[in-house]
Amino acid sequence: MSWRRVAIIVRKEWLETLHNRTIIITFVGLAAMFTVLPLVLAFAIPSLSPDLFSSPGSPSDVSDVPPLFQESIADVGHLSSVAQFQVFMLRQFLVFFLILPVMGAISIATFSIIGEKTSRSLEALLATPIRTDELLLGKTLASSVPAVVATWIAFAVFASLVLLLGGPDVARLAVDTTSIIGIAVMVPLIALLGLGLGVIVSSRAKDPRSAQQVAGIVVLPLVVVIVGQSAGLFIVGPGLVLAGAFGLLIMDAVVLAAGVKLFDREAILTRWK
Repeated sequence: MSWRRVAIIVRKEWLETLHNRTIIITFVGLAAMFTVLPLVLAFAIPSLSPDLFSSPGSPSDVSDVPPLFQESIADVGHLSSVAQFQVFMLRQFLVFFLILPVMGAISIATFSIIGEKTSRSLEALLATPIRTDELLLGKTLASSVPAVVATWIAFAVFASLVLLLGGPDVARLAVDTTSIIGIAVMVPLIALLGLGLGVIVSSRAKDPRSAQQVAGIVVLPLVVVIVGQSAGLFIVGPGLVLAGAFGLLIMDAVVLAAGVKLFDREAILTRWK
């Protein structure tokens, strides 16, 4: 394998992505929204409605939360009702940072692949000495690395703002070790899953927007996690994070293997019309 050829593919893909304002604006907007929205809900609501936290039956009253949440409340029992509300609210939206890499990887992959289909430029690329595995690796790195790195940066900004606005006690409990490990491990895996699905759908779709609808397949389970955790049906802990990472690893292998088959040189030259 020639890493020089892989680097050329990555550079080519990144240059094309930088010229696509739709991808950049959409992803930056989502990253900003997912970073700011939880902070607004957690810190603005107590400031605007302080009476909610000074009366019986306040939103952070232990007796009002589901039983599973009561088990985790021991760590925050020494905090004020406002701080407890902030911790619980911030925890609910950490799953948002698993949606970002899906949107980013799928957007870059679908615009790249479908753009090459419509311009018929992929056939010319395959006529060069580049190997199929080099082409796939280059496209994978070009699509997944920016999405993963940008998500990690957004999470770092989020954690820093939580520390700044809530103090060390709220930050330690809202952004705990499980959350950090989950973001570090699951973000690359879920980006690869989105990339694999993007490759499969892009091989049959005729425009990027229709291909990007596949993101809903990956995002829907994450929404279920948000709703289920908010309702107290389960708590995202170390066990669930490890199980989710293992499941993603298996799905990545299956989906990426299917995507590789669609990049067969003969199939591309004869079927991608």
